[in-house]
Formats: sequence, C-alpha cells, structure tokens
Amino acid sequence: MGQRMSHPLCYTTSMKVDKDNNKTELLEPIFDMDGTLVFEDRDSTKLFDFDNPSAILNLEESDLTVLGKLVRDSGKLFDILTARGKSNAPFIRIALNKLGFNVRHIICVGVDINSPADMEKVSASQVVINKQKIVRLAQRKLVDNDARNLEGLNELGELVTQDQTTF
Repeated sequence: MGQRMSHPLCYTTSMKVDKDNNKTELLEPIFDMDGTLVFEDRDSTKLFDFDNPSAILNLEESDLTVLGKLVRDSGKLFDILTARGKSNAPFIRIALNKLGFNVRHIICVGVDINSPADMEKVSASQVVINKQKIVRLAQRKLVDNDARNLEGLNELGELVTQDQTTF
C-alpha cells in the first residue's frame, strides 16, 4: 500500500534558509560577461578562443572589472547572459565559482565553433536579437557594455563600461 496524502494542500514548497542570506538572494539585473564582469581583450585568446571554450579557466582576479568584483563581493546569486556558445557554460561556471562568484544561471546565445563552417554562423545581429528576446521575456534589466545589445530595451537595459562602479 502506498502513502496517501491527507489533504491536497499538505504539500508545500520550501527553500533552505542559509545563515548568510545573500547566498539565496538574487541580484535583479541579468549581466553580460565579457566586457561587463570580465575585461574584454579582443586581441587575446587568454579568456576567449572560438576553438577552445575552456580558455575561460585562465580567469584570474586581475581579469575582473570593478563591476565584476562588486557582483562577486555582494555574495548574491546572479544570472549571466553571454554571446558565447553553449559549450562555454560549464567552463564559465567553474572559472567564476573558483573566484568566489555565486552564479545561478548562465544563458549562452552565441554559436559553438566545432568546425570552420561554424564560423559562418557567427552573427552579432543574431546575438542582439537573442539577448533582447530573453530580457523582454524575463522582464529583467540587462547590464551590458555593448550598446547594440541594449538598443530599444529602454528601462530594461543599462550600458556600462569596464570601469563602472555601480549598476
């Protein structure tokens, strides 16, 4: 005989309450990564290489922007919306966790490069469309250093620089 529930309302959803409340609180904005939380150097493959998604594992404290350090030091959960391909997500999580970030979701809207033909699929305009679609659906502000990603988002977008100290 299986167990029966005494009343349909007896099942409840609970959340583990941590002594450090920050670990369960969510920062409201969604954050871009490259150029927003992490310095972006387009001439370097240290942190980003189309052919090597694990390059982000080279991430060091000195690669973080001021805003990146603020997000990390808040201790709060946060979400990332990046133009990198999906295969980058596990490496991003490892690299950021190693530096003390409390990452909740990593949403990748770019293309994974597995062959030279995949380079043909790389499209900045498609990244913009995908990022904006997600932001509008979530109704959460996107904090990004690339104005193209924020065009037309109005109050749902915030343009930042690599030297930004607030959001």
